[in-house]
Amino acid sequence: MTVTYTGQVTWANKAPAANVEIRVFRELKDGSLGMELTLEAGKSDSDGNFTLEMRDSKLLEGLFLADFDLLSFEFSDINPLGFDLGINPRPAVLFTYSLNGQSIHTQLPFRKIHRGYQLPYHAPVDFLPSKDGFDFVNSFKPFDPMISLPSWLGIKPIPGSYGLCGGMSAAAYDFRLVRITHPQAPDIRQYHDVPKTATSLHRYLVRRSLDTFGMGGAFVNRVGDWTLLPDEGLGGVQNLSYIELPEIVHNLQLGQCLVLALIYERADDFGDMLRKIWRNHQVLAYGYNQTGLNTLEIPIYDCNYKNRDDIVLAIEQVPVGESIEGPIFGLKTYEVIPSRTDKTVRGFFRMNYQACLPPGC
Repeated sequence: MTVTYTGQVTWANKAPAANVEIRVFRELKDGSLGMELTLEAGKSDSDGNFTLEMRDSKLLEGLFLADFDLLSFEFSDINPLGFDLGINPRPAVLFTYSLNGQSIHTQLPFRKIHRGYQLPYHAPVDFLPSKDGFDFVNSFKPFDPMISLPSWLGIKPIPGSYGLCGGMSAAAYDFRLVRITHPQAPDIRQYHDVPKTATSLHRYLVRRSLDTFGMGGAFVNRVGDWTLLPDEGLGGVQNLSYIELPEIVHNLQLGQCLVLALIYERADDFGDMLRKIWRNHQVLAYGYNQTGLNTLEIPIYDCNYKNRDDIVLAIEQVPVGESIEGPIFGLKTYEVIPSRTDKTVRGFFRMNYQACLPPGC
């Protein structure tokens, strides 16, 4: 006996994902896929909607309702793996789709009630700072009230001028993503001047800056930790950047933009770190070019400079120490800004990003 199942699949920013192949399988105890339950693979339409015909209706109708089944679609980013499903068998949904010419497979738990599924990637975009970045630079006037920072930093006032580099980087990606599905959405290029305090754009950029810090300021803590670490050796920032690089490159190759933390500063102790942590920076990476056997470039939108399409991170793999297992590798990195002196980047890593609708959308 068969059963009809309908649902919707979206990208990570909740935009409909079209032309995604959907199949349902029994999930084995080790998380791998067993027998297929779909009679024929489904395909999502332009609105992300799909319909499947599946066998084994007794299994599907008798499924245990886990808590995540009862959550609304708006909370579909809740991780269902934390819930106890007992011994009840549960199907898994396999999504197959293309990103920048690469075939991607995403496996998600089957949902019986709220049938909204969210892929872990955004639709690929072409990004260029001169048309997709803000037409002003990252320099803001002081404002009240003071921003609340993680408890270990206390409450500190913003200095005479301050930056919202994380907010501007995340916002530029927000604006670019929303225009894929809403071509009439506000254009980021309409903003030519630094927004005044408390305007909708200013509040949005402050919020997006705080969003990049992650839950409880976890990513601020990480910036602080990396500011204190040495450059070389096992566990130094160059070695840690080397460990981070494969995932960063993989996402860039799939057409994803990434907010990166650039660690410029080196602190001698905790007090020194509190003074220097805010001299580090955030940028938006939007591409990847292999320039040699051990070298590559990552084009970036650096909001400290407007309309610059020629700024890149120049990265070279180098030995940074020795262990009993052999050489320890790291990355020597420079921010290259033509007509200016190259800036040494001690290390870099991916910051938190979840898409958000810009003002007026």
